[in-house]
Amino acid sequence: MSAVLFVSAESSSIKGAKVGGVADVVGDVSLALAALGKEVYVVLPHYQCLELEEQTLCAQVSVNFASCALQLDVYRVLQKSGVTHYVISHPWLNSEQVYFDDTDGRPFAGDASKFALFSLAVAEAITSGVFGKLSVLHLHDWHAASLAVLRAYAPQYQQLQEISTVYTVHNLALQGTRPFSGDDSSLQHWFPWLGYDGQRICDRHYAHCYNPMRAALQLCDKVHVVSPTYVEEVMRPSDHERGFIGGEGLELDLQQAHQQGRLVGILNGCDYDKALPEYTMESLWQLSDRALIQWISAKSQLQSNHYVAHLRAQQWQTQGLTPWLCSVGRITNQKVALLGEHYQGKLVIDHVLELLDKYDKTFVMLGSGDAHYEQLFNRAMGKHDNFLFYNGFALELGDAIYQQGELFFMPSSFEPCGISQMLAMRSGTACLVHGVGGLKDTVLDGDNGFVFGGSSIATQIKEMLTKMDKALAMYDNEPSEWQQLSKAAKGSRYTWQAAAKSYIAQLYS
Repeated sequence: MSAVLFVSAESSSIKGAKVGGVADVVGDVSLALAALGKEVYVVLPHYQCLELEEQTLCAQVSVNFASCALQLDVYRVLQKSGVTHYVISHPWLNSEQVYFDDTDGRPFAGDASKFALFSLAVAEAITSGVFGKLSVLHLHDWHAASLAVLRAYAPQYQQLQEISTVYTVHNLALQGTRPFSGDDSSLQHWFPWLGYDGQRICDRHYAHCYNPMRAALQLCDKVHVVSPTYVEEVMRPSDHERGFIGGEGLELDLQQAHQQGRLVGILNGCDYDKALPEYTMESLWQLSDRALIQWISAKSQLQSNHYVAHLRAQQWQTQGLTPWLCSVGRITNQKVALLGEHYQGKLVIDHVLELLDKYDKTFVMLGSGDAHYEQLFNRAMGKHDNFLFYNGFALELGDAIYQQGELFFMPSSFEPCGISQMLAMRSGTACLVHGVGGLKDTVLDGDNGFVFGGSSIATQIKEMLTKMDKALAMYDNEPSEWQQLSKAAKGSRYTWQAAAKSYIAQLYS
């Protein structure tokens, strides 16, 4: 049996180890690979926020990091359905949460040092035989990328070159760039004993800086992005002014990987076997009350956003209003920048809500993230009675919104794959999406949803509003066509089993 080791910052299989989509990929595709006969191991740092049911000390490894001799513990913490999870423990890895929030003008500094030590400890654990004989080493995002550098250049880890190494890009916007030297969070400070080819691992724009993501793109046997359309997008330079997000400075490296036959696009999947509760509007309002009470009680002072959302939810209940347009996800520039643009004298979110008001329809949004956009949506909720913005996250409330909404809205500027649109369609909710990345690969215009495009920000906004108007008119005037659209959405299938088979055929062979 061939064994695969996933090296990642996150996994949805462990409570407290999930922040974003990378956790779902690691947690779900590892199980799908195991079901196909692969022996799969997953290793993470041991954060304080993890909720671990078991901890079995398996090994201790010694490393030289930042001119310090350190000893780290390797614990087995979960064995389930053919997948074994390990954590590597040391006070320097034991952060209160998965990612630091660097506020000292040194982006990625805290995380970069943490994940550099983690990568070194994993390299030592592999060479010490902690995980047995491996056939594939699968690195996820920039957090694991320094392991590719150690594999390529550290004499003591040359045997790792015998293991086929795959690198998955989950988010090109976050590359983990740090200086080569002159900082306690820099490559030469972490590994003063390491010789390397700086031309292959430097940042394309800042030659004095080390770019972990570029290093992995250069040094790994295969490079994987999480949808076929995203492969084509990342080989083109980004043009932010025109609303196109592509390779984010790494397009030349991705073009090179493609020319060498190393770049592969495989769509992520969705869990269709999980039994979900059947939510009613009554249960949605109960979950709404519960979430708002939890968020309000978590702060010493009442926040206006939660207070207004509470009043709006009560108002809608009294009036018998239900969600029509809905959105669940992080409130970030990637996801909602279009709604914050100005178009024909007003914000796009105002255009959306005024269009919905023409048809007596509502918009429910659940999410948190960027303070600028949170405030923008809070102000929009104050102006428009048909908008309810839950400024936080609650898993069950999100599931209820997926089910009770009629049209799921995902106007992302870029989307490597996306999971929210799959979760919405799984619930039978058609989607309105920007035709980028995995959204283009999963939502088919006029079949299971609506897709807008455009070669500039202005044309994207215009087409988005046009498609929304078309959806509203279809819902009101062509109920049989709408039912057919919803049925097609519910019947769409993008499984982890299919993704796992593609991993084996295209990444691991």
